[in-house]
Amino acid sequence: MEPVLTDVLIVGSGFGAAPPALRLAEAGLRVTVLEKGPHIDAPRDFRQTQDPSYYWKYFHNVQGPNIGMTFIEAFGGASGFYEMVSLRAPAIAFRQCDSRGRPLWPTGLSRAVLDPYYDVAERMLNVHQIPVRDVPKTGLVFSKMMKTLGCTCDRAGYAIRGCLGSGFCVSGCIYGAKQSLHFNYLPRALQAGAQFLTGIEARQIRPLPHTPHPDGRLPPYRYEVRGQETETGENVRFQARVLVLGGGTLGTAKLLLSSRRWLPGLSDSVGSRIAFNGGVKAVGLLGPTWPDGDMFTGRSHPGVISYEFLESHGVTVQAAKPLPLQTLAAARITHPEGGTTAHWGEAHLRLMKSYRRRMIVIVALGLTPPTARLSLSGSTVRLDLEITDELREYHRRTSDLLHSLYRRNGCEPLTVDFVDSSGVPREDVHFDTSHQVGSCAMADDPTHGALDESGEAFYLPGLYVSDGAAIPGSIAVSTSLTILANAERITQRLRIRLGRGRGQRLAPEVTGGAATAPENRALRNSPDSEPSMAGELTVISESSCYRGRSEDQGLLRPCPASAHPVQQGARGVPNERLDIDFRLDLPFDQQ
Repeated sequence: MEPVLTDVLIVGSGFGAAPPALRLAEAGLRVTVLEKGPHIDAPRDFRQTQDPSYYWKYFHNVQGPNIGMTFIEAFGGASGFYEMVSLRAPAIAFRQCDSRGRPLWPTGLSRAVLDPYYDVAERMLNVHQIPVRDVPKTGLVFSKMMKTLGCTCDRAGYAIRGCLGSGFCVSGCIYGAKQSLHFNYLPRALQAGAQFLTGIEARQIRPLPHTPHPDGRLPPYRYEVRGQETETGENVRFQARVLVLGGGTLGTAKLLLSSRRWLPGLSDSVGSRIAFNGGVKAVGLLGPTWPDGDMFTGRSHPGVISYEFLESHGVTVQAAKPLPLQTLAAARITHPEGGTTAHWGEAHLRLMKSYRRRMIVIVALGLTPPTARLSLSGSTVRLDLEITDELREYHRRTSDLLHSLYRRNGCEPLTVDFVDSSGVPREDVHFDTSHQVGSCAMADDPTHGALDESGEAFYLPGLYVSDGAAIPGSIAVSTSLTILANAERITQRLRIRLGRGRGQRLAPEVTGGAATAPENRALRNSPDSEPSMAGELTVISESSCYRGRSEDQGLLRPCPASAHPVQQGARGVPNERLDIDFRLDLPFDQQ
């Protein structure tokens, strides 16, 4: 079969692939996008369901010793199924160092450098801080818990238009309210001339002999990608001047490792140093004086996040609202009775009847080191994570912190045994994540990473990585917006290098959704809060704090009782404080 020729070949169609697809097509280049997963006609193909067969079509999971990673294979990548939470990485994330004291991020790449690209990404996705009236009940309860302890919350940023609060964000929004890539980047890229091919798996990358372009304006065809149609098994070939990998942290590393024999300059670090945001989860029963939450109604994310413990414990904390299917597949929740625990029978039935309104799940995401590894056994991806003393202490300390939030509020922590795919409880510390990054990380030099700060692979000119694989470390918040912003930055640098971006604005201003997006059927908001709890949201800030901490923003901490000021500045508006005195340099459960 004759190869398809294109100026730019992009592998993947998610958050890391969409910006180069759009911007390079707008610059007049021939752009071809390959997506392994099925095509999605949003919102028509989405379903409000808990039928496992629906999720298996798009969701995939790889498990290894001590770690599991979930990813999406579909047109638009994870954007169709994420919880639409869009947060900027806090500045402290960019200052992380490895065990030898070397910065994880390339020199000069900071939160301040990414901020203009965050601006572009937020305009494209229509990200706005959730209004108080739309915070789900579970978020209101969580904010009340934090306020009781003198701690703060921020209302999260959401990529939405006219949300109805149906609660099925993770199965895809049937109303078209969630602003996935199907309503902005992808239709605009198609309109600009990009070609999208779904159901094609890229399997090998091979370099080509360099043949200069006749007029010297463009680089030669440098790479051939060999792939296969997933339904027919037919082999396909593509040749490109520039190759951009945006198939996700696992997909990009798998493709590069599968091609190592033909890419002698490929860094040995590919597949190693994977960061995973160190998620730790806890479940508790609300005390008898607490108002109800609601696990089922309202947006699937509870709408608030606390940065209170980012500096002291290295974590952000938020509530969660997993669907019953997710809870059943992941954990056994039990309540001690008579010195024993029961995960089945009448006692368990009574406990699970309280799940919807009287249970609250709290999740911490942390700045854990990039120590997970990916390898190939034939074509099978294998994951590994060594539970070091540092990770074990992080898990213990974070679990103690979450349990203390329950106890100090008069709530009761429950026993949670996380289970493997066969339903057997795990015996050791185990992290599950969908926030994996860093399998092909940016670095200052080839000894510390696979890419330079522009996203180009060391010793492999014209091969770029623009997805989560390029992000060097955990960021303690959802990774989608940071991947999108970094992809915008990498694409801008590439446009300039190709002579298609010099003297132009950073990116077009975006004042609305894509011109080709279907009309939203969700044109109103459905308030999810109770009037009796609205006052609890005085602890939640206004302004742009949902974007995370910038370089000049500090954390507002609980104040000594003697001071008890109304603080102003870092969050833009006053935050009322409770008269409570404790120190964050002590373990939280000992304060």
